[in-house]
Amino acid sequence: MKKVIVLFPHFGNLPPQYKMWRASALYNPDIDFLFFTDCEVEPAKNIIVKKMTFEEFRQIVQNMFDFPIVLDRPYKICDYRPAFAYIFSDYVKNYDFWGWGDLDVVYGDIRHFVTDDILSRYKMISGYGHFTLYHNDEYTNTFFMKEVDGYVDYKEALTQQRSMYYDEYEYKGFGDKWRGCHPDDCWLEWPFDNASKPKQSYHFNSLTRGWQQVIFEHIDNKLYMLRFNNGKLEKKESMYAHFQHRGFMKDKVTDYSHFLVTPNAIIDYPKHFITLQLRWLCRNRSLMTKYYQWKDRIKWKLGL
Repeated sequence: MKKVIVLFPHFGNLPPQYKMWRASALYNPDIDFLFFTDCEVEPAKNIIVKKMTFEEFRQIVQNMFDFPIVLDRPYKICDYRPAFAYIFSDYVKNYDFWGWGDLDVVYGDIRHFVTDDILSRYKMISGYGHFTLYHNDEYTNTFFMKEVDGYVDYKEALTQQRSMYYDEYEYKGFGDKWRGCHPDDCWLEWPFDNASKPKQSYHFNSLTRGWQQVIFEHIDNKLYMLRFNNGKLEKKESMYAHFQHRGFMKDKVTDYSHFLVTPNAIIDYPKHFITLQLRWLCRNRSLMTKYYQWKDRIKWKLGL
């Protein structure tokens, strides 16, 4: 089986979804997750932890470049993601694929979707900030340095104080450059669910697969998107789900072998009146959507 490692430089506070992330990561034992962090992240068989301060991390990164970089806050790390294999070559050298991701996610059975056959046929998997893998070879690992007309130069991305979203699509950064130069090497399927932001829809809508008013069920190593359609409960398996801008989520789980992810809380799977409770959790929450739309407009007007 091809070996995969996902890198997580993370400094400051862990997100409210971290325990859920960790539980789902442990259910993916064929993937290693490497942290560079000052947080209390407990090591496990497939969770590797390198404790360091943010300044120590910044210095490691600076040592790899012969020009002054800008890395003045943890969020700016996102612009350095395409360079992870170049910067941390000693940590990824024994793996076939390396990548990055976010912690405000819950994984399903990743290798059910990203099979060895997929990894043999493609050099880039997905390409999104919440989960991306690249083949571990010298050309791919240094491709971020390649100058291509029409795309952001890596020196510009690494020397600007503002976030350049160099790792993301639609900003003429690394992902767009790789996809534009090597379209046949890209696996661009969408077996994951990027949930709507609260200001777009307080209840979960899958922006990638179209289902609305959904919740998520995690059981053992499987993740399912749930909805009621014409009164009937439907399920669709997911590789992972991403819950952006939901710092208000509460983790109330006591048994991580079977739990639900709802718009405002992670909870144990119900034992009684299951269909009734699932239907209630999938309800339309239009008033809460309006509240977050109002809140976002106020913050924008105040420049917050």
